[in-house]
Amino acid sequence: MRADDITVRVPVKRLLIGLSLTVVPLSILGMYIVNRADNEIREVTGRNIETIAASSASRISNYVHDRVIQVGALAQMPAVLDAVTAANRANGDASDAAFQEKVNRIEKIWNTPAAETMVKLMLGSEAARMLRSQVAVDRRLLRITLTDGRGAAIAATHKTLDYYQADEEFWQKIQAQGRGALNLTDILYDEVTKASYIGIGVPVMDPATNTFIGALDVLMELSTIFPDAATRQQGSSTRMMLVKQDGTIITGPGTTLSMNVKAPEWQALTAMGASLPLAGSQTLGLSGGGEKLVAYADTGLRGDYQNLAWTVLVTQDAREALAPTRGIVRLSFVFMLAALAALALLAVYFSLHRKVHYEDVADAMEQQAATQLTSERSRPV
Repeated sequence: MRADDITVRVPVKRLLIGLSLTVVPLSILGMYIVNRADNEIREVTGRNIETIAASSASRISNYVHDRVIQVGALAQMPAVLDAVTAANRANGDASDAAFQEKVNRIEKIWNTPAAETMVKLMLGSEAARMLRSQVAVDRRLLRITLTDGRGAAIAATHKTLDYYQADEEFWQKIQAQGRGALNLTDILYDEVTKASYIGIGVPVMDPATNTFIGALDVLMELSTIFPDAATRQQGSSTRMMLVKQDGTIITGPGTTLSMNVKAPEWQALTAMGASLPLAGSQTLGLSGGGEKLVAYADTGLRGDYQNLAWTVLVTQDAREALAPTRGIVRLSFVFMLAALAALALLAVYFSLHRKVHYEDVADAMEQQAATQLTSERSRPV
């Protein structure tokens, strides 16, 4: 017998049952696996940008803490301690009323030529020269003002707007009712220098008694704190931003604090209702912006400095983030749908084929019966 004569006959019903028991479960399992893989890729991508956000948040936090330590060290410099001690000694015998009368008299002439000699003495003191040398070495130090225990300016890197500082809120927070306390202001923007800065105020404490004897206030420029937020990119749609607690962007690609722009990603996160953990990531659908992966990390500064409730945001379009695998996922879905469609077409085909086959057999049998009857009638008796 030739191989060409070998015919394998499989009942249609069994074939369809067999295909149904294999193709359908495998397709369902494949869809589950593909969907699971897509979710896992989304989670891995979210963790990756979350790591970037956490790293930048830690660097920003360390930077601010280092600047506070730097200003604290200035407040303990011998020239600063000597200047404050001498000023307090000079005014030590004056009553509060006499001291206030002196302050009022100087305040009236402070911004006039009559105060020129007094201003020169303040700016030419040993403490003032030391402070200016610090500014010359570190350009992040914009302005430094030193006051005595009652709030009178005694040394500075510049002419202060006012001689008396004790009526200012920042000074009162540094003085802290005689206890002395660290005070950091919210971040501000200077239109003249085009720089973002914070005020760092530290008390000058007597080394012997650890009591408050004066205050040192420094305006610290912060532009160098944000290079990552302004320039670091992982893709064409990736953005890194530093935002305040109300969502105002401190810095980001093409955005500065002076623009007073709020980050829609932060507003979407806080609109979810529940309080956010210190770090995490979410997939958000933004109006007009499509679906985005958003990672966030708290800088942790608010625990020490109430005004610095800053958070780092890293965002990326979900379509771009998942592009390397999205094509494979879609192709897998197409293959599975094609398999199911082929099975359905096969079932329909065999169903119709069987119907036609049975009708042909019935017609043949009827025709054979009719021929046989005609033949019998035509026989001679």
